[in-house]
Amino acid sequence: MDFFMRFLKNESFRLTISMRQLFNWIAKIFLLIATVSFAHANDITLSNVRLTPLEKSWALNADVQLELSPALEQLVNKGVTLHFVTEFQLSKKRWYWLDNKIVDVQRVSKISYQALTNQYRVTLGTFSLTAATLKQALAAVKTIEDWMVLDATAIESKQTYQAALRIRLDTNQLAKPFQVNAINSKSWNLQSDWHRFDFAPIAQPASQAPGAQP
Repeated sequence: MDFFMRFLKNESFRLTISMRQLFNWIAKIFLLIATVSFAHANDITLSNVRLTPLEKSWALNADVQLELSPALEQLVNKGVTLHFVTEFQLSKKRWYWLDNKIVDVQRVSKISYQALTNQYRVTLGTFSLTAATLKQALAAVKTIEDWMVLDATAIESKQTYQAALRIRLDTNQLAKPFQVNAINSKSWNLQSDWHRFDFAPIAQPASQAPGAQP
């Protein structure tokens, strides 16, 4: 009888340990899923970043992946304006001192909700437009196409430069109570990493004089 009771206690203990391991395993799975979802919803990613030559300047083009968290979507729909800052920098390395920063420009994009018209207003620098949905408004903010960031006279051919691009939500433009939330919650901090790449401009061929033979 004593043996039987000890057997039941041992089996009960083993069952408790197994159930605990199972619950721990399930909790880790849910935590992993939540972490992946959180990262996907609150990150900005940049790809296919490139500088394209124009007549007297260079234009920046890039593909942007950007999504708002539910908290930020709710904030916009309550009438709070979101300010997104796109930053581009170009520098030249110097072995004897700090890198020489040639270009450091920013473009501010804003999204706000107009309750009277049930539309979203998007401001891209000095240009404004309206969008019927938040998805359309975000599509406009994500567009980096033919943004003239560099004067051709500011750089030299056959010289390699270091370029960098970043997009971030400027939480300093929010009202003070929302800034506190931004400090205490990662879901309010939306930004990309610096996307860095080497840039080596190619000298543009000089135009031929009239009547000249190729």
